[in-house]
Amino acid sequence: MVAHWEAVFRESSAALAAPRLELTYGPDTRNRIDFFPAPNAPPGAPVLVAIHGGLWFLFDKWMMHFLVPAFTAAGVHVACPNYRLAPAVGLSDIVDDCRRAIAFVHQNPQATGVAARRLFVLGHSAAGQLAAVMASTNWPEFDSRLPADLLSGFIGVSGFYDIEPFAATGFQQQTRFAVEAYKQWNPVNLIRAGMPPGFLITGAKESGLLHEMMDGYAALLRAANVGVKMFDAPDEDHFSVLAKLGDPKSEVHGLALATMR
Repeated sequence: MVAHWEAVFRESSAALAAPRLELTYGPDTRNRIDFFPAPNAPPGAPVLVAIHGGLWFLFDKWMMHFLVPAFTAAGVHVACPNYRLAPAVGLSDIVDDCRRAIAFVHQNPQATGVAARRLFVLGHSAAGQLAAVMASTNWPEFDSRLPADLLSGFIGVSGFYDIEPFAATGFQQQTRFAVEAYKQWNPVNLIRAGMPPGFLITGAKESGLLHEMMDGYAALLRAANVGVKMFDAPDEDHFSVLAKLGDPKSEVHGLALATMR
């Protein structure tokens, strides 16, 4: 399944003809962002920062290029960042890269051509954890130049929202994260009042574990008075539900777009 969808997303990226800006947000060769401006978007149009998944040690920003045609046609600018991968770096480094990429998009309108006042972050699978951590971030604490309401919302697709048990799985052999990092960057431990609203998506054919994580995380968000909506996409699995986000005729795409209106 993974090989099939990797090929699908690679083909979508290779076929993409949309204008892009190739931006650098840090010193590492992976500190790069592909930024796709939405043609004829009005001032104040939203920016979607789409973080790729891959269990923290796989893939690249091309994986999210399939989102570009549908979202830019709808007036949403799209930013696809890379980040350093495990096991070369730890989870704290990956979180820091994602934060710096988002901060760069906000702080550099001269580079993007866009005043990014309405930023949304999206992540799939392991990047669902990263998107949730971005939503939990106290941005002025990270960088005093950033506003507390830097993010207007977040979208988690088949996300990993309770990652502490992963320290005892085969994933750890690939990532080699410090065991304490799973607790430090566990989304269920980082929920705070004032987080932006979330939209959590799964596919109905996904595992019970992913549904349990989504339901449990949503319950904790509600308990903290954080707005959250959920959608279980009929007949979709872990990758097909992600692909539906790039289909302008799909219910998943329509609901995600509605969160940014």
